[in-house]
Amino acid sequence: MIDKVTNDLKTAIPTDLVDFLMSAYYEIKENYLLERHEPSELNGGKFVEACYRIIEQATKGSYTAVGAHMPDMIGKLRAFEQLPATSAIESYRIHIPRALCMIYNIRNKRGVGHLGGDVNPNFTDSTMICACADWILAELLRIHYSCSLNEAQKLVDSIVTRPTFLVHKIADIKRILNPKLKNRDQVLVLLASEYPNPVIDNTLFNWIEPKSKGTFMNLLKQLHTERLIEYTSDKTCSILPTGLKYVDKNHKSFLNS
Repeated sequence: MIDKVTNDLKTAIPTDLVDFLMSAYYEIKENYLLERHEPSELNGGKFVEACYRIIEQATKGSYTAVGAHMPDMIGKLRAFEQLPATSAIESYRIHIPRALCMIYNIRNKRGVGHLGGDVNPNFTDSTMICACADWILAELLRIHYSCSLNEAQKLVDSIVTRPTFLVHKIADIKRILNPKLKNRDQVLVLLASEYPNPVIDNTLFNWIEPKSKGTFMNLLKQLHTERLIEYTSDKTCSILPTGLKYVDKNHKSFLNS
């Protein structure tokens, strides 16, 4: 799904800006998922710079080169509000720049990455940054592709750390490319590759091809009990945030083994 989001945005936004945007967004989401809340906040600055250039391109017809120093970012973002109403859509003039100002202020003025005597705000701050980044990316999709905000949000929600080198899809079949992985790990990797969509238990069974179907279904129940997946009465399985975190944490060992 991340490829679809990236490719769709590139039909309306310069390629290097989309790559810059998605790289920063992906870092925010991955670090948040892995509870690395300080890096999540610090990478918010990259996301702001990418979005600023996208709005700059849309409103001025050109943009500051990626990598160039950009002083007074807050002033630059607020300047979009001064544009004539007829020159750009409201999201580019007001809504997105204001959300970006919030992210940037948290990055610079809440002591992220510094020691202090107050209660550590990193988790709540990074949660806000993550939510704002989600909304902004969904809004960019909505603007350029005339889909509903709900549809755009579903695309955004699907962007998580993906075990792409572990899974190969042929038609409707998915295979784990490392046959040494235990069945429980194969289940979690496959569900992570489908997130946020659920998968029928029989489909997982056919993808993994374990020896005993009864033992496999009991494994799904055990993963449900461990709160790594949600195994519902209608026989569908969905990976939970704890399961996603497990896959991300062990991704390298899955590949190396």
